[in-house]
Amino acid sequence: IIASGLFRKLPIPYTIILVIIGMAITSLSHVWQPLEPLQHFHLTPDLVLFIFLPALIFESGLNLNSRQLIKDIVPVLMLAVPALLFSTAAVGLGIWLVLPVELHVALLFGALISATDPVAVISLFKELGTPERLTVLVEGESLLNDATAIVVVTILLGISTLTGSFTEIAIDAVTDFVLVFFGGAFAGMVFGFIISWLMSRFAQDTSAVLILSLVLAYMSFVIAEHSLHVSGVMAVVACAITLGIFGVARLPQETVETMHETWEFIAHICNTLLFLFIGMLVDIDSLIDNIGIILFAVLLVQASRASMVYSLVPLAEKSFKLPHVTLGERHIMFWGGLKGGLAVAIV
Repeated sequence: IIASGLFRKLPIPYTIILVIIGMAITSLSHVWQPLEPLQHFHLTPDLVLFIFLPALIFESGLNLNSRQLIKDIVPVLMLAVPALLFSTAAVGLGIWLVLPVELHVALLFGALISATDPVAVISLFKELGTPERLTVLVEGESLLNDATAIVVVTILLGISTLTGSFTEIAIDAVTDFVLVFFGGAFAGMVFGFIISWLMSRFAQDTSAVLILSLVLAYMSFVIAEHSLHVSGVMAVVACAITLGIFGVARLPQETVETMHETWEFIAHICNTLLFLFIGMLVDIDSLIDNIGIILFAVLLVQASRASMVYSLVPLAEKSFKLPHVTLGERHIMFWGGLKGGLAVAIV
């Protein structure tokens, strides 16, 4: 909170400031005895995937204009699925050709680094009053390609254990992707309908509505991942959107406002802790030693994203006769493709 207030006027995203603060805390722990235990801190994937990620994704999905997303679902899906798959291949092959790493490792990096997490961009959109459609395109892509990235990484990890011809492995991979991705979406819709119905029964009880929304966010992720073996992220996205369309409309306006404010607070806390922890894990010496490789990877990722944003979006417009996305809006979509906590969680 103090950092948010002190650095509000700086032209630097809040999340970057948090990373810098985290790095400073780690450096301070080497010279100040009370902070020494922080040197042994580890950010576990379970903490990110089961605590931070469901909350961040649910809040984004709940605040998204669901009806506008449905209108723009084609360009969003084009960027979330084909574009991410292309980026995975392009970045992975580029890394494999230049660096001494195995192909499957390079492709894993391509998959995890291609998902977008434009938290700072969306916050800036809200402050500037950016058109709703542009916000939906950027945030909708981020929500869906998070799920795509996790599914692709899981499949790539599993491919190394498969035996058979390339054709058989490719068919199995495509089948798994469709089942896991759309299976998660279907499961999330079912959960969303059930909780929306329950909320309508407790519409006048704000506390009950808040608890049900909390249960929905985490229950959908855990059940989808561990019981149904489909995409937990996609389940959270689908249930949040379903709740936004069918559940929120049946609730009193005061309850809806309280629920949105509560989830914004939860997401803010999770986002703050996540990027602070990321900063604490940064090894500055290793960062400096590998700066050349890092810059090469950054350029590769940006080039891959540019090629997709400037080609697939116009293609989707012409193929499906959609409203025009201006060149300026495509520039923002390109530069808004930031990376965030999902990549760290997958690593």
